[in-house]
Amino acid sequence: MRNLFVFLRERYFYLLFLILETISLVLLVNNNDFQKSSLFVVSNNLSGSVNSIFSNISEYFSLRKTNSVLIEELARLHSRIPEAFYVTDKNVFYKKDSIVHLEYKYISAKVISNSTNKRNNFLMINKGSLHGIVNHMGVIIGNKVVGQVVGVSPHFSWIMSLLNKDSRVSGKFKKNEQLVNVEWNGVNYRIGQLKEIPKHIQMVKGDTIISSGNSDIFPPGLMIGAIADFTITPDENFNRGQIFFSTDFNSLGYIEVVVDLMRQEKETLKSSFKTQ
Repeated sequence: MRNLFVFLRERYFYLLFLILETISLVLLVNNNDFQKSSLFVVSNNLSGSVNSIFSNISEYFSLRKTNSVLIEELARLHSRIPEAFYVTDKNVFYKKDSIVHLEYKYISAKVISNSTNKRNNFLMINKGSLHGIVNHMGVIIGNKVVGQVVGVSPHFSWIMSLLNKDSRVSGKFKKNEQLVNVEWNGVNYRIGQLKEIPKHIQMVKGDTIISSGNSDIFPPGLMIGAIADFTITPDENFNRGQIFFSTDFNSLGYIEVVVDLMRQEKETLKSSFKTQ
């Protein structure tokens, strides 16, 4: 308390000045419309700036929850688009049945580990067999290819991404549906390799490569990437090329697992011919 009195005694001139200055400003503002409106504008701008800063901070810390909600909604929407349905021949008779059947559904999941700097790269996600995931299911982000499931536990799944020497995706040119194979050479995580490009295809940089749908892993029409460069090889049976991946594998937060609802029927049909 004694220190407080000493401080006030030594600084009372400054304190008195501030008190009088404050009273003067209050009287000036209260008795002049122009000053009052100016102060109102300044205080509103200051309040708006402070609120905006706190709002941005709050939005930043809520991004994780927002992303989770968005990927869940995206999975639901993917299950409703026309490409998720299998349409049979309309010239058939049916009774109490539909000619349109859901062929694919999508399970959203969070990526909890990921690598891009190794020769063989994998992801781990936070959903597994308890959520309906099994081996060899495709993994996508939006409409872009990520990889395939190669290991499953009750609560987690192990994903082999395209950035793996054992990964090979059946693709096709979007402009003419000519088939190609897409691999990765282990160098740049944004660049893949196009193999077995037919000689007659007229390529240009920027040609879009999409999933062919010829495998049981990915539906057709998913983005794989665009041609970054290509090489004409006169002495070989096929040309080669480089593809710039549509997927940024270094920034995967949430993905979707593709569930082929007709997979068992397809596998049963194929296995019946293998045994004959």
